[in-house]
Amino acid sequence: MYKLNITPGKAPCIVHVSTVQHFAEDVLITAFSWHPDGSTVGMSLSSGDVCLGKSTNITSDTTPRNVVALTHDLEAWTLAFLPDGSGVLSGGDDGALRFTELPRDPVDALSGSIMEPDYPSSRRTPWADKKIHGAGVTAIFPIHCDEAGLLIVTGSYDDHIRLIYAPLVGRRQVLSELNLGGGVWRLKVLDRKPASQELPGRFELEPKELLLLVSCMHAGARIVKLSCSDPTWNFEVLAKFEEHKSMNYGSDSQPQVNDRGQRTYISTSFYDRLLCLWRY
Repeated sequence: MYKLNITPGKAPCIVHVSTVQHFAEDVLITAFSWHPDGSTVGMSLSSGDVCLGKSTNITSDTTPRNVVALTHDLEAWTLAFLPDGSGVLSGGDDGALRFTELPRDPVDALSGSIMEPDYPSSRRTPWADKKIHGAGVTAIFPIHCDEAGLLIVTGSYDDHIRLIYAPLVGRRQVLSELNLGGGVWRLKVLDRKPASQELPGRFELEPKELLLLVSCMHAGARIVKLSCSDPTWNFEVLAKFEEHKSMNYGSDSQPQVNDRGQRTYISTSFYDRLLCLWRY
């Protein structure tokens, strides 16, 4: 864990706070996420497990207590909590997208013999889908959840970005997909435009248009727009950055736009250790 120190008149600096060994040294933590209420952290592991732990253990010297929420047959690559914290999704090298509902205090509840979700939303049965993705699931972003179901954007080694509707009852559906030319490793939301009318899926979707920054491994970075034109959803590539000669695993951007309406982006690649700044 690190913190950013900002002192007037001096350059900001990053300071190391603590290092906590959560798992055995031969187990990699492949992704990390905060629960929306800040009380819990989620970690996907190279062992295939998706574990939850108390956020208070992150900076403490005590041995952290972690509980397994989901398990994949191969490496677990990513996880994401639902916006209201009532569930967690995960993706793994086994090509599975998995979901389980969570109680309000997931670590304590999962440590007991019975898991009793106490959110006011309708009960959602845990599920796993291995048919939608043609390879490992590497990126997950839940857009919306309500009593009807979930809307989820996913990325995969099969080079596709997808919008998936997971109803509370019935089979999961792919509403839109697009081949981005490289494994979709990570997703970052740049902008949302709110809906002004009821959209497909039997619920009012928060964003009618979603702008995403996508790290596409050997294909570089993409800026992708997801939009709804009733009754269809569409992905559209707005820009590409392909200067990287190696795997693009991480990209980010400044939130502000300049006087030309452009953002500044940063993207990185693995074997060539390249860091690039670019604008769009």
